[in-house]
Amino acid sequence: MNRYNDIFELLTEVNFNITRLEEKYEKAKKDESIKDILRPLVKTCLEHLRSALEYSAQDIWASYNNCSAKLFFPYGETEALFKANVKRNLPKLHEQRELYNIVESIQPHACGNSWLIELCKQTNFNKHISLGKQVRENSKKSVVQIGGLVRMDSDSTVTFKECNYNGMPLGWGKPAVISGDMPTEEIRRNIAIPIPVTREFKWVEFKFENTEHDTLNLIKKSHHEISKYINHLRLELSKPKYL
Repeated sequence: MNRYNDIFELLTEVNFNITRLEEKYEKAKKDESIKDILRPLVKTCLEHLRSALEYSAQDIWASYNNCSAKLFFPYGETEALFKANVKRNLPKLHEQRELYNIVESIQPHACGNSWLIELCKQTNFNKHISLGKQVRENSKKSVVQIGGLVRMDSDSTVTFKECNYNGMPLGWGKPAVISGDMPTEEIRRNIAIPIPVTREFKWVEFKFENTEHDTLNLIKKSHHEISKYINHLRLELSKPKYL
């Protein structure tokens, strides 16, 4: 498999970038102001993953054909579309049954998951149109920390009445009622004294706009599945009949 080292480098880089994205997600759990996650890095990950597939298509073609050709990795939302794209991009692949089966194994109709379609869709958009917008989604459960006073979950309520905190009046005249699902800015206004207020969500997601696909989850899923596919393909192409 002539391009294996190139593919391995790309997948290694994506794996490194996944760690960076995970760190940003962890930060976002504690920072409501983060509205999107490293979009240029997301674009890079998508393109690297797509390139790994394209490089594999070149090696597949070269394994049974000596002619150069402009081709692309075949994929399709349905089996019929997949077969049509195989015919267009890797002619006569069906005659190489083992290779055909390996390529087919990551198609939606074969694996029961649409990660490949979404990967290609998002890569095309980010590469040719613009950086994809992300929609932040927070877990319903969260924990609010109000200085050293109280730590409360999202379905709790606390009332401060005629209290003092570090010599500052809290809830005098009008009780300060705080619920765990209030935005942190509203909590600060209700308390009305300079005290740290933080919230940590159980999880956050940054979904590609108009989809149900979380950015990090799609990249991790694609990296995992492509890595398995490449290893399977490499093992097959190492057989004497392809050398």
